[in-house]
Amino acid sequence: MPVSDMGSFFESRDEWLPQLYQDKWDVFVKLATLVLADQQAAEDAVAAAFVTSYRRDPQLHSYQHAVTYLGTAVANKVRGRQPAERDTTPPRDPEELAYWCLRGLSARQRQALILKLATVDLSDDEIADTLGMSVHGVRNNEAKALTTIGETLRPGSHTNPGQADPRVEAVVRSALGTIMESIHPNSRYDDITSQISRQPRRPAKWIVALACLVALGVGIALPLLGSHDSSTTSNPQPTPVAPTPQISDKSLSTIQTGLEVFYLGREDGLVHRELRDLPTLGDRLGTAVGAVLNVAPLDPNYTSGWAAGQVNRASVTGNRITLDLSASAFDQFQSGDQVKRAVQQLVVTATEAVGDRTGNKSVRILIDGSPNLPIIGKPAADFVDQGLAQCARVWVDSPQAGATVPVGKVAISGLAQPTVSVMTYEVKSPRGGQTITSGQINISAADGDQWRPWSATVTMPKGEYGVVIREGNRVVDNKVVTAK
Repeated sequence: MPVSDMGSFFESRDEWLPQLYQDKWDVFVKLATLVLADQQAAEDAVAAAFVTSYRRDPQLHSYQHAVTYLGTAVANKVRGRQPAERDTTPPRDPEELAYWCLRGLSARQRQALILKLATVDLSDDEIADTLGMSVHGVRNNEAKALTTIGETLRPGSHTNPGQADPRVEAVVRSALGTIMESIHPNSRYDDITSQISRQPRRPAKWIVALACLVALGVGIALPLLGSHDSSTTSNPQPTPVAPTPQISDKSLSTIQTGLEVFYLGREDGLVHRELRDLPTLGDRLGTAVGAVLNVAPLDPNYTSGWAAGQVNRASVTGNRITLDLSASAFDQFQSGDQVKRAVQQLVVTATEAVGDRTGNKSVRILIDGSPNLPIIGKPAADFVDQGLAQCARVWVDSPQAGATVPVGKVAISGLAQPTVSVMTYEVKSPRGGQTITSGQINISAADGDQWRPWSATVTMPKGEYGVVIREGNRVVDNKVVTAK
């Protein structure tokens, strides 16, 4: 969502709640109303996003971070609601017809196009962060949406059917602007604070256990938290899979901790790693694969090669991992190279999730049960891990981008490829670029072709800093963190 320069930001949730409500309630409600075509449902969704964000009490390190976090919460709440039904008869007015066409698009296309055309200063990068998808996915959804609207508009409505005519964008933009001006959000702050004061009801343990048993038994991924598009797909007949672990208190946890999720560097296109604590999708494999599809990276320098989608099935049979994904996960592919990088991202994530560090397991990828993948068709063989050449030479595990660390001594650590020999760190002020401290990084002894752990201890006074990691003279990563 659009970001204003606030100058200062209050990190306490009791302070940022009224601040963000005052700044963003109206615009969030207006944008949500454009998506749902129902102002009451939109206000309910935005209010729920405020309540959920407050209760989770995230570590928000800047005003922009807070707005993006809340915008993502709003997008998820909106996506989980059914839009109002549109009239079966198309209107005659060009702007009304353009909005009528927009309401017939998929949820992802509607959200991406509305955020693009109904906001003044929102970039594709910011839209991607808000919707939890890649920049390529955002642009692909925008282009498809405009093309579909252009093909649907009747002759004489300022479009060239079959093309993404720029005049279509102008008509849609004007239509959204007119509608936004007619929306007058009601004040819901008292309702939000009232909901916050009531403790959320938690399901009984036997209900959680039953839900886990059902999810594991049918072999599908059902998130206990989060949301997806309302479209559903039929699952193929399940094949024999690895034995399901016995239900215990540990397996009933709704959070997978220290989960290895792999993303692509925006500049280098290589595989980077983040260790995440995420809501479980039934098991570690399904959770990790679901995260690649639907969870935005913490580091703004990373992205996912995949569009938002559903994990229909994630299973292991012998040395084969089978991943059946919904068609929406493949929406942003436009070239063979893009498919290749995205596949490697998924292969590394899946093999690490099942603990295969030997490269023995292959990965079979299906699209709603079919082996015929977009652009590349049906692969001649399963996909395998292409090795170190596809990965960044250094991974930073701690601290994560955007993390809050204690003032004083802070441990930084990660993994390096076996050929990395010299590494250094530098802690810098991100505003003035002043170096606070720097030094050598300790790398463990080489062990064949295995990744090598590295670590260092740095001293940080109170404030926001960039932790710059170098291999030789080359910067390999940079994490912005806050010491407090």
